[in-house]
Amino acid sequence: MYLALYRKYRPKKFEDVIGQDHIIKTLVNQIAMDKVGHAYLFCGSRGTGKTSTAKIFAKEVNCTCGSKGECLFCKGGNSLDILEIDAASNNSVDEIRDLREKVKYPPVDGKYRVYIIDEVHMLSPSAFNALLKTLEEPPKHAIFILATTEVHKLPATILSRCMRFDFKLVSVEDLTKLLTSILQKENVEYEDNAISLIARAGEGSVRDTLSIADRCISYSGKLTTAAVVEVLGNTERQTLIDIAGSILCGNLTEVIFKLDKILSSGKSPAVLGKDLVYYFRDLLIISTVKEKSKALVLASAEDFASMQEQAVSQNYTKITKAIELLSSIEADLRYSTSPRIVLENCLIKMLCRESLEERLEKLEKLLGSENTLKSNIVQNNGGSVETKKTDLFKNENVKSGLTNSNIAENLTTDNKVAEKQTLPTVSSNDKLLGDLLETVRQQKLMSLLMACRQIYKLAVEEKTVKLYIKDQASISMLNTEKYGKILTEYFETYGLKWQIVTTSGGGNIDDLSLKLGGKLQIK
Repeated sequence: MYLALYRKYRPKKFEDVIGQDHIIKTLVNQIAMDKVGHAYLFCGSRGTGKTSTAKIFAKEVNCTCGSKGECLFCKGGNSLDILEIDAASNNSVDEIRDLREKVKYPPVDGKYRVYIIDEVHMLSPSAFNALLKTLEEPPKHAIFILATTEVHKLPATILSRCMRFDFKLVSVEDLTKLLTSILQKENVEYEDNAISLIARAGEGSVRDTLSIADRCISYSGKLTTAAVVEVLGNTERQTLIDIAGSILCGNLTEVIFKLDKILSSGKSPAVLGKDLVYYFRDLLIISTVKEKSKALVLASAEDFASMQEQAVSQNYTKITKAIELLSSIEADLRYSTSPRIVLENCLIKMLCRESLEERLEKLEKLLGSENTLKSNIVQNNGGSVETKKTDLFKNENVKSGLTNSNIAENLTTDNKVAEKQTLPTVSSNDKLLGDLLETVRQQKLMSLLMACRQIYKLAVEEKTVKLYIKDQASISMLNTEKYGKILTEYFETYGLKWQIVTTSGGGNIDDLSLKLGGKLQIK
C-alpha cells in the first residue's frame, strides 16, 4: 500500500521539524536542564508540526539511552507511557473523569506518562471544568500536551495553567527546501518553478504542501509547471499579465471578454480572484522596492520584464485599489452560489468608479499644469521678482512662472514665456493654488493639504497672496507656527507674502471646478 509523503516523511526527531526553531530550542533546553513543565499548549495553523512535536517531545523526555537509538522510545516502539487522545471524539466529561483516574498510575517504561490531547478546543465546557484541577496539579510523573488550531475557543482558566507555544506558518523558502529534498530521495523529476508554485499553494502548511505534491506526481509522474497549474487550477502567468494590463488601462470591454474566456475554460472564479490578488501584490512589490523585488516575485525573466512595464508609478493607485477590492470579495467568491457574477461585478466597479483620491489627484495636476510656463519669473503688477528655491520646495512646480491676472494679456514679448504654446484655460491665480496643492501633496504634508483644500479663492494684490477661506478649523491650522512657516517659505520662492481673508461664502474645490467650464465632475 502506498504511503503518502506527509506520513512517510513525518518528523521523528527535533532536527526534522522545520520553521519552528523558537519552539524546538526551548523544548531541547528544558530537557537538557531537567526543567520540564507539567502542562504545554501547542497552538497554530494546520500542518505546522504541533502533534509531531508533541510526540517527539514525549519520546525525548522518556529517553533512557541519551538519544543513541537503543531504547524503546528511540526505536519508535509503542509504549503505555505515551497516550494520544482525540478530543474531537472523546469530548465528554466522562472521558475526562476516566483520564483523571488513570493519571494516578505511575509510568511503566519511562520517567513520565505523557498525555497528548489533540484538538483540545472540541472538549465540552463540563469536560474543561473536570480537567482544570488535574491540569494545574497533576502527579509528578504526568505531563499534559494540549494541541489545537483554534486557541481562542479555550477557556482562560485552561490557558493560564499551560506553557503556551505558538507554531507559525512555515515560509515558502523552507517548504521549497523540504520538498526538493524529498523529491530527490524519491527520485522524482521536477522543475524549480513547479516546486515554488506548490510551496506557495501550501500556504505555510507542510502537510498541505506534501499532499499537493502527491497529487501532482500522480497526475504526470513528474513535477512540471504545466502539470502543477493544471492540477491546482491556477491561471497561467501570461493570462494574468494580459487581463491585468486591460484592467490597468481601464478597458472594460477587453476585461469582460478576457474574463469570459478564462472562466469558460473551466477556471474557478474563486481561484482566479485569488491569483489576481497575488499578481497585483507582485506588481505592488515591484513598484515599491524596484530592483530588489526579483527576490520576492516568482516569475520568469520575460514575465518579470512585462510586469515591470505595468508596475509604473502612474498605476500605483490602481494597483492598490485592485488589491483592496479583490481581497474584499474573497469570502463571497468562496461561498456565493454565483461566484462569476461576484467577480465580474468587482472588476466593473473597479474600472467604472474612480476613487476620491484619484479625482483630486487629477484636479491638482490640471491646476498645476506647466504646459504653458517655463520661466522662473513671477509677474506682479508689471514688475518681476526672481524665484528663490528652498530645501523644502525643490520641485518642478516652483520652476514655472505665474501672473496675477490673465496670462494671455500680461505676458510680454520680451519674456518669451508662452511663445508658440497653447494658453491655459485657468487663471494664473488658480495655477498658483494648484501648484501649492501639488507641492504640499508631494511633500506628504497631509494635514496641511486638507487645510489648503479649503481655499476656494486666491488673489495676488500688491505682492501679497490673499487666501479666501470660510472653514475656521482650516484657518486655525494655517495660522499655526509650523504650517505658517511652511506657507511663508513657499510663497517667498515667488517673492510674495500671504494673508488669510475670512469669509462666509465660497465652495473651495467645487469653485475651481466651475472655473474649468464645468467640465470636471467632482462627486
